[in-house]
Amino acid sequence: MLCAYLSAGLLVGLGLNALLGWWWADPVTALAIAGVAVKEGRGAWRGESCCTAPISSGASADCDDGCC
Repeated sequence: MLCAYLSAGLLVGLGLNALLGWWWADPVTALAIAGVAVKEGRGAWRGESCCTAPISSGASADCDDGCC
């Protein structure tokens, strides 16, 4: 879903730039996408991805936080 949201944001930014001439919409969208990428990257670096348990832990696919 995250990729779909980022793609939709990109299309909106480019569309506002092309249709309405809002030159600033594309860079603002790029900054928002960069912010999301940094946030997701930091979370992945810390191992905070949804429903990924270490193989050796024997955890089931059901998560305590309900993200699965």
